[in-house]
Amino acid sequence: MVGKNKPAVWTMGLLLLAMMGLWSDPALVVAQPKTNYQVVDTAKVTKVDYQIKSYEGKDRLHVTVELQNVSSQPKRFRVNIWLPDGVSGGGFYPRKTGVIEPSKSLGQTWPMYYNKMPPEATIVVKELPTD
Repeated sequence: MVGKNKPAVWTMGLLLLAMMGLWSDPALVVAQPKTNYQVVDTAKVTKVDYQIKSYEGKDRLHVTVELQNVSSQPKRFRVNIWLPDGVSGGGFYPRKTGVIEPSKSLGQTWPMYYNKMPPEATIVVKELPTD
């Protein structure tokens, strides 16, 4: 069957390859940076994600960090994200007021003034007073 329809089979194969190429998004295949951690004993980083997304009309690096409170007491944390060339970001967990209850997790995303995927990043987690 293929012998008589060789041109049609080749055409279909090339069409499928072209469609796969059009549907693939190069941003999805970018390697994630190597992440270094400095985390207090009362917290655990359960998720880190790096994405390039639009922010204020420009493509910017967005870093998502999810923390879990592994202590037996409610806690607040401070997260710093450092990139190799000095760009930094981060904030409080929770942002304004309140605490993270024991064994609970909280994730936040920060846009950073950086328009490409860095080769590495350092995430520092410190404990804050709860009073």
